[in-house]
This record gives sequence, structure tokens and C-alpha cells, in this order.
Amino acid sequence: MTNLIKDKNEPNVTNHRSLYVGGSDIPTILGLNKYKTQFELAQEKVGIKESEFKGNEYTQYGNIMEPMIRDYVNAVNELNFVPDTRTGDNIRSNTDGYDAEHDLILEIKTHGKNLNTKPYIAQMQLYMYQFDVDYGWLALYERPNDFDTEFESERLQIQEIERDDSYIQKILDAIETFWIRCEFLKENPKATEQEYLNFGQNEVQIFANQVSKLELQLASFKEIEKEYKTAKQKLHDAMEAYDIKKFETDYIVITRVLPGERKSFDSSKFKKDYPDLAEEYQKISKTKGSIRITVREEK
Repeated sequence: MTNLIKDKNEPNVTNHRSLYVGGSDIPTILGLNKYKTQFELAQEKVGIKESEFKGNEYTQYGNIMEPMIRDYVNAVNELNFVPDTRTGDNIRSNTDGYDAEHDLILEIKTHGKNLNTKPYIAQMQLYMYQFDVDYGWLALYERPNDFDTEFESERLQIQEIERDDSYIQKILDAIETFWIRCEFLKENPKATEQEYLNFGQNEVQIFANQVSKLELQLASFKEIEKEYKTAKQKLHDAMEAYDIKKFETDYIVITRVLPGERKSFDSSKFKKDYPDLAEEYQKISKTKGSIRITVREEK
């Protein structure tokens, strides 16, 4: 839920929503929000239309119960969850609770009978990324039918959510695509939802066709390379059988290299014999993004 709190850099975390993707936007961007589409969210971000949602009795109830739930969780577990915000790279995470000492975040949700935690978990993955923590607590409080605001502990359950870096990368990629589409929408405010969703795919199709042709050529080159290695080995064997050290044609000079020895470091054996020492000397390097291409087998 949205926290109406202030942080160091912003006069109010509800300001400048168009500049950021927030945790509440993530379910919409991922297609997990049944009440709003990504296209509608993009229209709001670029200023084509204003958000029609101004809150209702459910959000009001959640805002009332949130501090009570947080205080209870803190008291029972001897923790110190406090609302906090992180911003960066056009992303803003407003968590309902952050305990710096225990590296934990808390997300509080009041809900009805039909509970779907997928949108909440997606939201929490973004928060865990921005707060750089490995775990978060999802506090789920079942809302009574009469919206009674007296806290009842038996209505509360807590789920521990573990950080999922592969899911986080999926979220970050989706956010990047969302902002690219927003730029398209700024320049084409009358674009349809389908045109918005299709943006960028035509260019991808052009490059995909080019890569496809080149990949097929590379596949044929690999077959030629196999034939070349076989012929090369036969040539070596013949030169060895007749003790020929050097052979020349009009185009190339062929020299037979005599057998010898070469020393190399057996890293696999070292890791097996000295696992702790091997781990100490592990070096982590960042890698660039890439694509993996698989040639389809002929049917």
C-alpha cells in the first residue's frame, strides 16, 4: 500500500509519480493487475490522462490498520520496522517497514476472502532489490466484513519471502521496456494500445531476420570446419608416416609440428582438493547482456 510519508529527498512520496515507477506500478507492468492495463498506466505517466482512482473504503481501511499491524509485528518479534523509501534509476520503493539491523523489509496488506499474493510478491522483489536485502515479511491481515478497525491478531498471518534475482531481472527488464514505450507514447499520444504494445517489435523482427540468415551460414561453416579438421588430421598422419617435415603448394606452406609436452593448471582438481582456498581466489566479473540463439532442427 502507499505510504503517506516524507523522505530525505522528496517533499512527499506521492509527488512526481510520473518520474518514477513505484512498487504499486509493478503488478500493472507485469500484467498482474486486473483493474488497470499497462497502456492505461503509461497514459497516466506521460500525462495523456489522469488517474481516475482516488482511493476507496478498502484503501482507507488499509491506511488505518497499517500502523497497528506494524506495531504488533515489531512488539511480538522484537524488531524495529519503520516506513522507509529508496529511489534510483527512475524507480521508487516505499516499503511499509525496514529494519536496518536485521536487513528485513515488511509489506502490509489487508485483504478479503479471495487472496492472491502474486502482485504483492512482485512488489516486494523490487523493494528487496532497492533496499539490498535477501528477505522480506509479507504481513497479510484478513479484513472483517464490517470493516471493524479494532486489531485482532488471529486475522494476521506472516509469510517470509526470499529474494529472487532472476525474477528481479525480469522486473527490471519490464520497467525498461515500459519507459521505452512511454517515450513512444509521448511522441504518438493518439497511438492505440496495440501500437503501444507493438512498439519496438518491428525493429527486432528486422534484426532477427538478419541474425537468422547469418546463423544458418554459420551452421554450414561448422560442417565445413568438421571436414577441415578431419582432412587436416589425415594430412598430418600421412606426413608423419612418410617423415615429411614440410610441404608447399602454390598457396600454402605446411609444417609438421613434432609431439611434445605442455604444462597447464588443473583447476578442477585444485577446487576438489582445496575447495576453501579455491573459493578465496574466486573472481567475480560483470558480463554484458547477450542473446542465445538455437537453430531449429528440420522437421
